[in-house]
Amino acid sequence: MADKIIAPPKGLTDAFIKHLKPRGKQYEVPDKACPGLCIRVGNSGKKSFTWYYKEPETNKRRMKTFGRYGDGDDQLTLSAARKALDAGELHTEKSSTPKTVSELCDVFYNDRILPHRRAPEAVKQVIEHDIKPTIGNKNIATLSTVAVVNCVQVVVKRGAVSHAGKVTATLKQLFKFAEGRGYIERSPAYALDKKDLGVVTNQRERWLDAHEIKPVWDAISNAPKMSLPVKNGLKALLLTGVRTGELLKAEWQHIDLNKKEWFIPKENTKTNTEWTVPLTDEVINLISELQGIDSNYVFCGINGMLSDKVTGRAMSRLFESGALTIEKVTPHDFRRTVRTHLEKLNVAPHIAEKCLNHSLGAINAIYNKNSYLNERREALERWSEFVNLHINPQSNVTYIRQAS
Repeated sequence: MADKIIAPPKGLTDAFIKHLKPRGKQYEVPDKACPGLCIRVGNSGKKSFTWYYKEPETNKRRMKTFGRYGDGDDQLTLSAARKALDAGELHTEKSSTPKTVSELCDVFYNDRILPHRRAPEAVKQVIEHDIKPTIGNKNIATLSTVAVVNCVQVVVKRGAVSHAGKVTATLKQLFKFAEGRGYIERSPAYALDKKDLGVVTNQRERWLDAHEIKPVWDAISNAPKMSLPVKNGLKALLLTGVRTGELLKAEWQHIDLNKKEWFIPKENTKTNTEWTVPLTDEVINLISELQGIDSNYVFCGINGMLSDKVTGRAMSRLFESGALTIEKVTPHDFRRTVRTHLEKLNVAPHIAEKCLNHSLGAINAIYNKNSYLNERREALERWSEFVNLHINPQSNVTYIRQAS
């Protein structure tokens, strides 16, 4: 039997804590300088703070784990732990330590995702639709790796093999956060490997060939249950090459029909870089048709901004209904279509990249502040003309010659 650890009579010190070693099973050492505070050493040697107190209503003795020991992110120093107790920060937070995965998800989203992610709704969707329904009611202290793997497998088995990658990444981050906070000793998601779980991470290479443009455009135009904002939004994606998230966040205040420009603020972009999209006459017509439907958002739903899943579902229904019989295409493939055809239309590579608001590299980002607005306008007008020639074919019109 291992010798009993004798606590320092004047209280814990950093030097004492750092020299504590694992002893085959979890143990605690009290801090005599701060009643109720203990340092817990797990089987792996990881250390966290616990606090023992009496619940005022029942006078029952309770224990709360409230942080991993250390001076890194999401960790607590000995001094910080003592100050938290002295300030009474833990007394008013009876349920601050999550017990279930669902409770952990809420703390994780509010404390880790919301303050640091520009697009937190993507993580929220994974939490609410893929994690909570499968393992939300399970206790985080006894959660097994098998249960976490099953959470991913549920997504894979329903055919969402690419989305399963996002679920895997979120689970790993979720339980790393829990470990960092001292809620659990070790993350059950450490060993998750996308290749072992059937997750598909290969990037898509699908884009519309010239002969596929008309059937897609016509299917969108003739879809009986698709709203006008969704129809015009999908067409605008094909004509501008913007990201779906940028399109759905477009507000009327950012559209200048007279100048034929659409300003996208940096908070609405994936690259955190504001940019201006030159609008062709065809895109202006699509936008003009939506005036008066919603006072704020251009491509709107019944209650304002559309969900980021609406355009994807709308395209999927065109294939499910038989309206489209070509190889399946998604709204994001429209963006790849624009980039591919701009090159075929002899648009300079750096202009084609700027049309999609792609970075031209670190050096360009620092020294080259040219937005190439005029060049991008010419490129998108060339692309718009090319699209028009294919959706409205005329026998007396010669197609724009593409590079071989």
